[in-house]
Amino acid sequence: MLTDEQKARIEENRRRALALRAQKLQEQQHREQQQKEGGALHELLAQGGFTTDGYEDDGGNKTQSTRTIPAASLSVQPPKLAGKDGMSCEVCGNGLVDPTFQEVFGILVCSPCKSNDEDEYGLMTKGDAVAEFLLQEGTIRVMPFLERSNPRNTKYTKMKLYCRKQLRAKAYERWKGRSGLEEEVERRKKRRYENALEKMVNIFDTQKKKWTPP
Repeated sequence: MLTDEQKARIEENRRRALALRAQKLQEQQHREQQQKEGGALHELLAQGGFTTDGYEDDGGNKTQSTRTIPAASLSVQPPKLAGKDGMSCEVCGNGLVDPTFQEVFGILVCSPCKSNDEDEYGLMTKGDAVAEFLLQEGTIRVMPFLERSNPRNTKYTKMKLYCRKQLRAKAYERWKGRSGLEEEVERRKKRRYENALEKMVNIFDTQKKKWTPP
């Protein structure tokens, strides 16, 4: 019997496999289109930029005429792939934009680049985002999120997952850049340490006052 977490992992792997298969199919179609257009261009250039059109004269004899192809039409532009509006991946520029990321987060990134950079495009829960980027819950609540089934139990409320790239941008905006965020993280660590130390001292003093010599 599979657990809910195992089922969720299997479903996630299935989705990734489907996305990868779709990506390979689009890449193959792109290559075939480029080869087709490249062959047509090569044939046209071999004719010196001219093409022939056949027609019959008044006597019924077939002959040919030539017409010049405008120079601008000789430039073959490779088609852009995937993604809405023909947009391409912001990392590799090769298209195949992940439609979910584009629709939910407005981020143009392909599945391979997204998987290869979890620090930039990974997803986080609100609690983890608050802890790592020191953002207020109200700020995170209005940011775009992706809903997924809870791996512990599919009957639980769906998780809201936020993109690390957008969370980091908000944090840098709030704390005046990376250095400001790092300083605030260290300041809070120091404060937690001091509070913990003070608590231990208070407990020790309390126990000392309660202790009576034999």
